[in-house]
Amino acid sequence: MPATLGPARTSVVVGIVALAALPCRVPASESEAREPPLLVGGAGQFNFVDSGDGLIGGGGEYRWAPLGRWKLIPAAGITFVEGGSAYGYAALHYDFRIGQSWFVTPVVGAGLFRNTDALDLGHAVQFKTGLGISLRVAGRIRIGLQGYHLSNASLDDDNPGTEVLELTVLVPVGAAR
Repeated sequence: MPATLGPARTSVVVGIVALAALPCRVPASESEAREPPLLVGGAGQFNFVDSGDGLIGGGGEYRWAPLGRWKLIPAAGITFVEGGSAYGYAALHYDFRIGQSWFVTPVVGAGLFRNTDALDLGHAVQFKTGLGISLRVAGRIRIGLQGYHLSNASLDDDNPGTEVLELTVLVPVGAAR
């Protein structure tokens, strides 16, 4: 048995840790959590890297306010893809703030994917890893670009994965805590 985890196994471990952390809610002080919960809408292209094979998709996500001293942002969402595929997931985000208006946001998550003839990712369980960049444009509303990869982390012999590129709009829900 190798001493280190391969990339596929590492994705599985990261996804499990992300899902395990979601039910934990550590209260944050007012100074730690300035961002309110967000409703996120996104639309973009699946199979972005494979030219001529892209499918259009879009969906929504709810991001809770940052939690605890690490300011992790739990989220849950669903994405629908042209041809009938869909992905429901839970994820963890972290906002790296650059200046007053820019945010760089990595994401890890896991969920269930409905495979179809249009997009078959080989297994129902899919792991999400990616990065978003957003800009605050009006009040607390942000617009951004998000890229991520979906993979079953070799849970199945067939593991084609897909890359997704989306435009996003992030709208605050309620007041910051």
